Amino acid sequence: MTPVIGVTATLKQDVDAVAQRPLGRFVRADLDYVEGVAEAGGMPVVLPPLGDSRAVEALLDGLDGLLLSGGSDLDPSYYGEKPVPELGDTVPERDRFEMRLLGYALRRGMPVLGICRGLQVLNVALGGTLYQDLPSQMDHPVLLGHRQETPKWEPTHEVKVDGGSQVAEIMASDELKVNSYHHQAVKDLAYGLVSVAHAPDGVVEAVEWGDLSQRWLVGVQWHAEAMRDVGAEHRNLFEAHVCAAERHALCRAAA
Repeated sequence: MTPVIGVTATLKQDVDAVAQRPLGRFVRADLDYVEGVAEAGGMPVVLPPLGDSRAVEALLDGLDGLLLSGGSDLDPSYYGEKPVPELGDTVPERDRFEMRLLGYALRRGMPVLGICRGLQVLNVALGGTLYQDLPSQMDHPVLLGHRQETPKWEPTHEVKVDGGSQVAEIMASDELKVNSYHHQAVKDLAYGLVSVAHAPDGVVEAVEWGDLSQRWLVGVQWHAEAMRDVGAEHRNLFEAHVCAAERHALCRAAA
């Protein structure tokens, strides 16, 4: 059985024009996520941000797993805060869609992998909060530059993974070199999640559900999809997610 993995996309505004008329918005999904799922043995399906709750549930009916991709900042109203001046662009349609989508997925026990923004959405949906902007809000004497300007497949800092964690087992390593393209991060960790990897400045780099045998939820702050050719540990994340989705599909079929 090939598990079907939903990969969230975002909306982009096309600023070009045809016959003096704007082309409007279009759905965009990074191919690296799609290829990561396919290479791991899953069937990727790109999920456009839909507003209707019945349509969202219908999407989930055909899925065995969910991958929350990276992208824009999450509106801080979802964790009870007002925007700070340093907040980046938000996409309200995407925020509403992903929070609703994730809520339904969690109720169904669906395996979820969150990458960068996806980790942040996962944390907030379960009751946690975020640093809206690390440089202006996180108090650390030597804060790393988490927005690298080098190519996305190049590592920019190290990450220490808790040796006894499921993430360490999945990645077969407790020390990683990762890329970094974010200015938001986990602040208060949601109940049920465990922070299992950190950057040298203390920024949370990976989370997992307390017991992955009961619920498969994993989030990483770096862009693992862009580093699949750098090391097997990054590919392992996709493979573990696809395997969890396959088990979920088999359990559904047997029910």
